[in-house]
Amino acid sequence: MKQTIWIGSYTDEKRTGIHVLEFDPATVSLRQLDALHGIEGSTYLALNRARTRLYTVCSRGAGAPRENSGAVAAYAIDGTRLTLLNLCPTPGTVPCHLSLTPDEKSLVFAEYALGHCGRVDIGANGALLPDSLTSVQHEGHGPNTARQERAHAHYAHATPDGRWVAVCDLGLDQVLLYDAATPGSPWPAEPAHIFHAAPGAGPRHLCFHPNGRLVFLLNELDSTVVSMRYDGESLSAIQTLSALPDGFTGETKAAAVKISEDGRFLVTSNRGYDSLATFAIDPDSGRMERMAISALTGPFPRDFELLPGGKFALVGHKLADEVACYAFDAASGSFTRAAATHPTYRPTCIVAD
Repeated sequence: MKQTIWIGSYTDEKRTGIHVLEFDPATVSLRQLDALHGIEGSTYLALNRARTRLYTVCSRGAGAPRENSGAVAAYAIDGTRLTLLNLCPTPGTVPCHLSLTPDEKSLVFAEYALGHCGRVDIGANGALLPDSLTSVQHEGHGPNTARQERAHAHYAHATPDGRWVAVCDLGLDQVLLYDAATPGSPWPAEPAHIFHAAPGAGPRHLCFHPNGRLVFLLNELDSTVVSMRYDGESLSAIQTLSALPDGFTGETKAAAVKISEDGRFLVTSNRGYDSLATFAIDPDSGRMERMAISALTGPFPRDFELLPGGKFALVGHKLADEVACYAFDAASGSFTRAAATHPTYRPTCIVAD
């Protein structure tokens, strides 16, 4: 079955920021269906379950000072067309991450540069409710003076049970659980629980297992994956593995972490050592086994998507201005470049229906 793909990206002078593609697994091909013009900073996307609304981080537009340039926007999906419902300003710079809560009544976001995280509620028609916006700004720093000179919120996502919003802060080496997922409630000043990552690890993104009991943390600065147990109240570490070859000493940054739809595999990407690392998951113990590290044919895979069916992944080679297809071998965990590719200016987020 053909699949619709939405690509978030940085924008060039044409201000074309969201690309709508179609992937055909039968012919392993990509073609463009549409593109959204007149937007800046659309670097991360979230899609509702009905595939009728698309949400994006973005810039408020020309003239806004950088420290107050952030926003999130809601779009209605009509076939391949995206129609703006509304835009909601957010504190600080353009957010780096957003996601929908399980009930899809709210959207949560993280803003990297100044360390904000927050929530804005969603109306019955899918539009954002700007008056509901609530947020908090993190303070502090970590041991890496180049990257952790201050707080840097990098990810915000509700837990599968909807009880908490988990926020990864790269600058603080923390994953924070906030009681902030309820529409209409204020964002609390303090988290209910803090998971402390290794000093200098730099927590970037989380990925929840389909069973709801396991969570996998990807650390950007040391390129490690931490499997954790979620008990409904807190996070506790089970195991830590590297996403890099043994003995690797070059410069690289972990980027994205995804889990297969059947919950058997965890996959991460690295920029610098341009690769995808595959881990087998034991759903009972939460322990992982590194299966393969697959070298990619393009640079800087900031994001990728494991496509439904488990046979292919799309990778955004940001510095090659392309989205490329890779075939997945479940027996070995390896990825091999396939024929499908599509030119896309600085792709940063990939979402499939």
